[in-house]
Amino acid sequence: MTKANHDASGVHGGFAFGHGYGYAPEPPMQQQQPAYDFAGGNLQGVQMAPLPLPIPVHQQHHQMQAMQQQQQQQVQTAAYRDPATGPLRKLSVDLIKTYKSINEMYYKKKRRMKEPPAAPASNNAAAAPASNNAAAAPATVNVVGNSAAVGGGGGGGGGVNLTADDAPPAAQQNKRDKKAVYNDGYDDQNHDYVVRPGELWLDRYEVDSLIGKGSFGQVVKAYDYQEQQYVAIKIIKNKKPFLNQAQIEVRLLEMMNQYPEASSFVVRLRRHFMFRSHLFLVFELLSYNLYDLLRNTNFRGVSLNLTRKFAQQLCAALEFLSRSDLQIIHSDLKPENILLVNPKRSTIKIIDFGSSCQYHSKIYQYIQSRFYRSPEVLMGIDYGLAIDTWSLACILVEMHTGEPLFAGQNEFDQMMKIVEVLGMPPKHIIEMGKKSGKYFERLPDGSYQPKRPPSAESGGNGAGSRRPVTYRPPGTRLLRDLLGCDQGGPGGRRNGEAGHSPADYHRFLDLVARMLEYDPRQRLRPHEAMQHRFFRRESAAGEQQQQQQAAVAAAAAAAGSSAVPSSMVTSTVL
Repeated sequence: MTKANHDASGVHGGFAFGHGYGYAPEPPMQQQQPAYDFAGGNLQGVQMAPLPLPIPVHQQHHQMQAMQQQQQQQVQTAAYRDPATGPLRKLSVDLIKTYKSINEMYYKKKRRMKEPPAAPASNNAAAAPASNNAAAAPATVNVVGNSAAVGGGGGGGGGVNLTADDAPPAAQQNKRDKKAVYNDGYDDQNHDYVVRPGELWLDRYEVDSLIGKGSFGQVVKAYDYQEQQYVAIKIIKNKKPFLNQAQIEVRLLEMMNQYPEASSFVVRLRRHFMFRSHLFLVFELLSYNLYDLLRNTNFRGVSLNLTRKFAQQLCAALEFLSRSDLQIIHSDLKPENILLVNPKRSTIKIIDFGSSCQYHSKIYQYIQSRFYRSPEVLMGIDYGLAIDTWSLACILVEMHTGEPLFAGQNEFDQMMKIVEVLGMPPKHIIEMGKKSGKYFERLPDGSYQPKRPPSAESGGNGAGSRRPVTYRPPGTRLLRDLLGCDQGGPGGRRNGEAGHSPADYHRFLDLVARMLEYDPRQRLRPHEAMQHRFFRRESAAGEQQQQQQAAVAAAAAAAGSSAVPSSMVTSTVL
């Protein structure tokens, strides 16, 4: 039946409605494979009821009565189904709508990619990204109602003033997403922005997916149509404390962006803006973090050669942060905050300066992730740049062994695990700490010993655990044994591998041990670490020569000879 005939005959109440022929029951419909007309959006191929044959006029009255009785019986015995809502027709129509919607979205995105970026409207002039060189001064935030603008103190806004055009269809959004309950339907109950893939921000950034979440907010992968590349966008929670800390992060990142060499060590902040009461930070998109890399090794660790490459880059990064005109303390170095630039290369960058500060403007005392927390922070001693060096040493050991060096379940357990490896802290360090009494007790002779663990903190078995815990005596869990310096690496897994000789391991041990000094003033500084012999590439012949020189020096020292040059003694391999 053609569309014209269908329109002429009509379908009503399950019967064909003809012209001058009265009513007649519709014969059963014959099913056949549907054919779809995607171009026109029509449904073809569904066989409809044929037109009834003419009925004599004198029989119409009796026919009508019989038909009505039959119809009443059918209504009583079975529920009536409208052909327009039948499964086959409904499924076909819905399928057509779905394909049309997909096509529209696809070609709309394709057109948008080809079009040049439009100039911003006058009322959105503040949406222009702030200059990377303009925000050495602290960023400021002005909030009026639901509108906010953020910008560097120097010039160039870097923010967005929300207007009436930005008002969301709150009722519609809440119906679509029940999580959106705050900020006119844009935020969830945790004051995080409700991320919707495919959403377009500022006619420039299209959301691809959510790639991270933390206490600060979220990180999404998005496509930048103006730059024609993917970026990572950090969306700060819509809460004032998080906004204030994010302002500090922006200021520090823009300070670092003034130096060309920063791009080799630190993730690049491209721009930032306020949107729907959230601060958005646009970063370059990087690859996996070092924890992901460890997980891919089944936590067996990476080679000493790769560990060396990471160590050299991280020492250079800390040297950059410690320069006199920056003096930036990262405060949260850990494998998750160190990312590969390319998954097939060893180049890395440091991310997440959300807890960072400058040495002269420290804010918080409770900082650093527990496994990488320095003794001065644990004991409540004034801290400085050296806390990042401590964290770096812990990271390097973990990258090679596959396991955290000090995996404490709480602060007491963390301190005791440090003492097991490094021994007791010096007396003057303990007496400087405001929280030292939490871990150590003074003996009558003036010395200190570890306290017994409280029952609720026994062994890190969880809060409320009553099983007592025992720790090894201070300094008896040797770092050299953890690294497997004389056993072919951790668990003997690197035995016989090139670049994993005892000499290589002893150099690594010396570097890490100097980074793990209790006294931060004695801890190896980044520029000193860069000169460490662990980073010198030496041949096997060179190693053998050093060992021979060491033997000569030891023999001369035993004989009391003073003829051995001091340079020969300093080249002794540990």
